[in-house]
Amino acid sequence: MAGTRKAAVTVVLAALALTATACDNDKSADKNAAPAAPTTAAAPATPSAAAPTGAKPEKVSPAVFLEQVTQKTGAAKSAKVDELIQVGEITMKGQGALSWADGLEADLTMDLSGSPLGKVLAPITGGPKAHYLYTKDAVFLGLGGELLQNSGPRWVRYTTADMAKASGGATDQLQSADPVQGVRTLIAGGKVTEVGPETVNGKATTHYSGVISAADLAIASTQGITQAQADRIKKGLDAAGIASEQVDVWVDADKLVVKRTEQAESKVGAVNVSVSYSDYGTPVIAATPVDYIDLADLQKAAAGS
Repeated sequence: MAGTRKAAVTVVLAALALTATACDNDKSADKNAAPAAPTTAAAPATPSAAAPTGAKPEKVSPAVFLEQVTQKTGAAKSAKVDELIQVGEITMKGQGALSWADGLEADLTMDLSGSPLGKVLAPITGGPKAHYLYTKDAVFLGLGGELLQNSGPRWVRYTTADMAKASGGATDQLQSADPVQGVRTLIAGGKVTEVGPETVNGKATTHYSGVISAADLAIASTQGITQAQADRIKKGLDAAGIASEQVDVWVDADKLVVKRTEQAESKVGAVNVSVSYSDYGTPVIAATPVDYIDLADLQKAAAGS
């Protein structure tokens, strides 16, 4: 039994490394959620579904309106999320809740059946789905396979330093799902375009679109994000081999983000990320579990196997 458990430890280590790397590859497009030079320049917004019912719509530019969206969405503090990540032939789906009230925290379940990760994790998680808790300084992977579920810790903890080592320096794994940062990055290029009214997830929304490239990030600090944030986004684009990326957001009448997408061509194939938001203000419980084992301890165990 000891030998079997040591083999399981090795699988966990591989899974953790692949998880961090896969998330970084997908989200290297995500994190980049910022726009740049769309095909048309920004024009004053026309009355649309984004105006509250009964209120006289203000004629403001898309960038100004989206800044109002960041304020309203930021004040909501949390939401349920439903995401679809496609990188080449790999597909991953996630559902759960995300909070941005004080840093990013989340309780997410990832369906990895469309990814090689699903098979890697199955002996440990008990199937192709993986349960993750994101706290301010660590990520916890739930253990549910037969080898580990009856005794010992129920979670594996890996810190931001562990994630950075596994993913080549990226530690902001949740940035792609943050609706506030996503809209601010869309504003950053200064040329976001209003596409028009559309119904998304059963809601009347207004669609906004932009395209970002590394060149646009050179002046991004004057357009809603800091230069440090722009540099991080550019680093993600370069690491993924992405020359430019299309970013789209859909906003409802309450100035809340309903959906956001990113599309790009990367060195590993086409990247398509879609995140839908609902139930703003939902409670998010992502407390540090009591029964966990550190990645460092797993590494020691694997070294002795």
